[in-house]
Amino acid sequence: MTTPGRFVPGPQHEEIVFLTGSGISARTGLGTFRGPDGLWALEPETEQAMHAELLPDTLPQLWSVWGRMARIATEHGPTPGHRAIARLGAPVITQNIDGLHQAAGSEVVAELHGSALHARCLDPECPWRGRLRPGSGSRPEDHGVPATCPVCGAPTRPAVVLFDEMLPPDALELGMRLARRADLFVAVGTSGTVFPAAQLAPVAKAHGATTVLVDTAPPPDPSMRAVFDHVIAEDAHEVLPDWERGLHRVGGTSFLDPF
Repeated sequence: MTTPGRFVPGPQHEEIVFLTGSGISARTGLGTFRGPDGLWALEPETEQAMHAELLPDTLPQLWSVWGRMARIATEHGPTPGHRAIARLGAPVITQNIDGLHQAAGSEVVAELHGSALHARCLDPECPWRGRLRPGSGSRPEDHGVPATCPVCGAPTRPAVVLFDEMLPPDALELGMRLARRADLFVAVGTSGTVFPAAQLAPVAKAHGATTVLVDTAPPPDPSMRAVFDHVIAEDAHEVLPDWERGLHRVGGTSFLDPF
């Protein structure tokens, strides 16, 4: 049920674009990365392994960490928030690497930080890319991936963006294009501190979009909140299905939302 006074989209919003962070996937058990309960704090050795300059020595740890992430995402599937976004037919810019927007049915997804469901060659000049069969272990073979690239023979690696690596230019260009054309830009479950994703809401606002943040714990810093016209400090898995039902004029809870 809609909370009185809470912002809700209307028929005037014809170009809704979502920016999502780890908060939308936390309900699956994937958790978040930043903050006192995030992966970087709980597993500092994992955070250290995320630096590209440490490759290839850190490949076993990367396979273990991101293979586990891919397995959790595959086993638990999309959340009600993912499904609501897909049913709205809205394009998504995501900082997540779990593939849950695609699993929910979203067709336009800009993956800014890559994908834990795919592997690629360690050689950045090599075009090889393959899909994982997520498992358990620290070897690529544990996740259905050959240890060496079938094209050039270099080691294989998870297709996630590590610290000190450039974001995929195609995904970044698509994200900027979506932000510029949005008339409603909604950030969900993201800290809003990681660039270049943090610049997308300001870009959307500069191009005339209404900007909304949906997060159970929005940032207290007024300067971080100032870019948003509306801040909804509620659970996105309740807010977004409510929006979708209102826009599509349906009632009840979808049987597709298992959480």
